[in-house]
Amino acid sequence: MSQPLQDQQLFSRIYSQGSEQLRSVVDHLGVAGVVLAFGLFWSVAGVMLTPTMKFYSWLLTAFVYLPCLYLVVRYFSEFRHTVLNRRELWLFLVLFGWSLISLSWSHDAERYLTIIKRELFFLLLLLGWIVWGRTFNRPLQSMFILWGGLAGLYSLAALIAYPMRGIDRMYGFGGFMDNPNPAGYTIAALVVLSCTWWPQKLSGRVVWALLQACSVAFVIMTGSRGSIVSLMAVAAVVVLLGGGRFYRTLGVVAIVAAVALAIFEPSILQRGDSERTMLMKGAIDLIHQRPWLGIGLSSDYEVSAGGVIFGHCHNLVLDTAVQYGVVFTALWIWLWLWLGYRAWRHRAESLGMAILMIWVFATVAQQFDVFTVFGRARAMWMVVWMPFVLSLCLGKSEKKPNVSQA
Repeated sequence: MSQPLQDQQLFSRIYSQGSEQLRSVVDHLGVAGVVLAFGLFWSVAGVMLTPTMKFYSWLLTAFVYLPCLYLVVRYFSEFRHTVLNRRELWLFLVLFGWSLISLSWSHDAERYLTIIKRELFFLLLLLGWIVWGRTFNRPLQSMFILWGGLAGLYSLAALIAYPMRGIDRMYGFGGFMDNPNPAGYTIAALVVLSCTWWPQKLSGRVVWALLQACSVAFVIMTGSRGSIVSLMAVAAVVVLLGGGRFYRTLGVVAIVAAVALAIFEPSILQRGDSERTMLMKGAIDLIHQRPWLGIGLSSDYEVSAGGVIFGHCHNLVLDTAVQYGVVFTALWIWLWLWLGYRAWRHRAESLGMAILMIWVFATVAQQFDVFTVFGRARAMWMVVWMPFVLSLCLGKSEKKPNVSQA
């Protein structure tokens, strides 16, 4: 069979599968489901593509918040059934309510309405994922593929433009990506989500591998050590889990590449711990001052390191303890481990394996950079919350072959 005919058949098959998935969305959730599907795609893709943060938020309002609210009201009985049958969702709602109550002892009393509106909008984003993802798994995995391809193309454009931009550390083209660390974490997370899928044909695998390689190169050139270490942790887990010859090879290649990077680019290690130890000590001192309730949602705090004042401690667990106290933090850690256990139980499914990998990535990443439990949709929101919303989608997942069979 000639190559043009094979390509034509491939595109025809992709088109038919996409049409089938679109019809499924319309049949189950109507036009609102299609609108929400675009909004959820934008909630991640928009981090790379948005020209301004306001534009990103406007589209979330039109394509996520409003259709999500409509679908929750219309299918309230099914949503109620989901809540009643997923105890981890109960725990999440308890923690969310606790965070709002903590406004009563927060130092930012004059901004109550603004903060509550921001938090409720973010809750709608998470509920939108749960409503849509619990109904569909195949379109959900298709989103992973689209995000991975988009991240590869974005990274390729950044790599081509890099010599002309006159920058030291790589970052994106504006918006949320106009900083090396958020850019590195965003692209790295999309690599993890999409790497469990590989085309069957050799030519397709070559193209996909090149796109993924562009994304990994982008992450390395950002110099974001947290995102690099998190990727290495995922590679190590894949090797330890025995994810099949193909995936074990990818994992070993990634680990060898990391070692080579440390050897041939020693400046990454020479930067030391970037005052992380001192920041952690400062955060622990603040926790000792208010161990049970914390300082409250959205309260500002300061920690000093090396003569510089920081408004964060570069560690999600400690930041959560400062904001909400040790009891809240213990419940959050319990919820997080619960999500990881659920992903582990579903690791024989391709969706479950992807979620387990992004959970490992996020677990490591949260120890190194500026993450908060609750807030607004921004560049790195997916690192904390993607494992959560995707884990809640596993209950209705279709059985897929183990990625180890690839």
